[in-house]
Formats: sequence, C-alpha cells, structure tokens
Amino acid sequence: MTQVNAILSKSAHYANARKVLGDHRKVFESVGDAIAALKLIFASENFPQAFPVVGARIGLIDVTGDDSIPPLAEWPEEYRHDGIKVAVTFIGVRGLKDDAGKDANGAKGFAVYPLHPLDAIQHDDTGLEWLWKVAEKEASHVALRQLRNVNPALGSDALAQAAMEMPLTVSDYVEESTRESMDTTAFDTLWKQFRKMLSESAATAALVTRLPSKAEVLKAIRSKAYATETYGELESLGTFAWMASTMASIIDTMRAAAIESGEEFDMDSDEIKGWLATRDTKVFAAAKKVEADLSSVDFGAFMSGVLGAGESADGEGEEGASE
Repeated sequence: MTQVNAILSKSAHYANARKVLGDHRKVFESVGDAIAALKLIFASENFPQAFPVVGARIGLIDVTGDDSIPPLAEWPEEYRHDGIKVAVTFIGVRGLKDDAGKDANGAKGFAVYPLHPLDAIQHDDTGLEWLWKVAEKEASHVALRQLRNVNPALGSDALAQAAMEMPLTVSDYVEESTRESMDTTAFDTLWKQFRKMLSESAATAALVTRLPSKAEVLKAIRSKAYATETYGELESLGTFAWMASTMASIIDTMRAAAIESGEEFDMDSDEIKGWLATRDTKVFAAAKKVEADLSSVDFGAFMSGVLGAGESADGEGEEGASE
C-alpha cells in the first residue's frame, strides 16, 4: 500500500493545479482534454509525481508518461459516448497541518469521472426522477440561504426583510447557486487591507465612507447594470471596475515579488479578472426592500439601560467586597 502524501491548499503545487483547472474542479469536453490537463499539472515545477489520480470504475490512473495507464482505449465506454463531458476535481481533505503546525486544508488526489448530457439522463427510466431530486435539494438549499443567518432576536421584521432577498425566478436560483460556488478567496483576503489603503490616501479617503458593504461591492463589481441602478453616483466615477482592476494588479505585483524571492503565494487574480470580463452582461435583480417598524426604537432607553446595568453591577461588587 502506497502512502498518500496530501498537498496543502496554500502550497505552490495546489496553486499551479488550480491555474490549470481554473478552480477546484473543471469539466472538459472530452476525456482526452481531461488527461491533457492532468499531464500539464504533473509537468509543473516539482509537482509530486506520486500524487494519486483515480477514475470512476478505473481505479488508479498514471498520467506521467506519454500515454495514460491504463490507455484511454481500455477505459469504460461511458467516457467516450457522444455528449459526455469529463470532470477533473481535487479530492479535498481537512485536518492537515502546515509547516507552522496550524490547521490547514488541502487535497489527497484528483478524481476523474464522466458527466452525462441532459438528454441521456432524461431517456433513462429513473434519470428524470433523479434529476428532479437533485434540483429539489439544491433549490431548497438556495432558497433558504438568506433566512438561515437571521438572528431570531431580531424578530419577524428582519425575517421578512431577508425573505425579500430570496430567489424567485429560474435566473435567481441559477445566480444564487453560482454565487455559492464562486471563489472569492483573493478578494476576501485583500479586502480589509485594500479598504485601509483607500482610507489612508487623500485621493480616495472620501470614497470609503460612501462604499456599501463588502458583499454589495462584490455584486457591483460583477454587474455594471446592478452598480448603475443601485449605486449610480459611484458607478459614474468608474469606482467598482477601478477597485477590481486595482486589486487584481496588487495581487499580481505581490505574486511576482513572492516568485522573485522564492516564496510561496496562494492568491490568484484570475477570478477577479473574470468578473470584469463578464461585467457588462451580468445582471442581478435589484434588492427588494421592506420598511421595518422602527417605532419601538428608543436610543435614550438604550443608554439608560446600559448605564443602569453598570451602576447595578458596581453596587453588587461593593456589597460583595464588604462581606
């Protein structure tokens, strides 16, 4: 039995593989394209040649030679049917440790498997029922996403507000599912630092107080139409496209410096550049708002309650000390 040596998600090996796959998983038009991508990964600098590749109903696959082992001609015919696409994905693993002993995630291999076209699924006796079950499960998961994080203490108004953000149309469901699978690691990692840079520069300090939440900035970056409708003044300045391109440039500069010094660097600007490439055609539905009842808000009572609680606590402390 061969010991599996996992690679960390922060390693150069993992980053190089993601450059080829574009994300944690990529779907290819043919099995030949999938194998070619794996060969490219294994040909990258110092990539561990013993890193496992397994295929559905195949077992271990060796892609390090001129041909794959077993040869493609010996693979199950399902990989070569008309309309079949082939997926290559990391096999994720948690509970790893990095060089500093900190918890880390990573991968323990690649998996290869065929994906059948919709018409093939529909013509199978049980395929359509299975497809609906998959869609039902995913749709229910997506539909409730906005409601899950509402604190019960905020009451029904907050729940009603969140319900106005739930998907309704088919395109709404598709967008929500896409957003969940979207990789925002680089954006999330750089966001606080970048926002601080903006606030510390006299040229952009005034902009920071006008920026919406990070989630809304991300949405405005990805859709020019949404930014125009929701944050027209900021969009008229070219704010969101400029922010995205600047963040991508910063990441590229940091990567180049890390490579020059021989250090590992796991941030990638490709995702942000991809948002910009589709920004002009991306459309989001404008958020629907409900007016919450604020008649019960009383700032004075809040301060009295806070100060009163503090005085009560001080008193109790003195009594305890005298006893």
